[in-house]
Amino acid sequence: SLLVHTKRAALEKINLKFIDTSSKFGHGRFQTAADKASFMGQLKKDRIREEQAQNAAPLSSAATAAQ
Repeated sequence: SLLVHTKRAALEKINLKFIDTSSKFGHGRFQTAADKASFMGQLKKDRIREEQAQNAAPLSSAATAAQ
């Protein structure tokens, strides 16, 4: 900066070991999708996706068996 900092808080030496980049307010609460999934549990969209995958699996195996 252009000015010399003279306040005690500005002159104090600090030693950072870890900076947590996940904000607890607003956007960016979870760092990864896995963090969000573990906190939120199973969501409706996840349940629907699993049901569609289970319903599609027997249809695809039946189609290959018919050929």
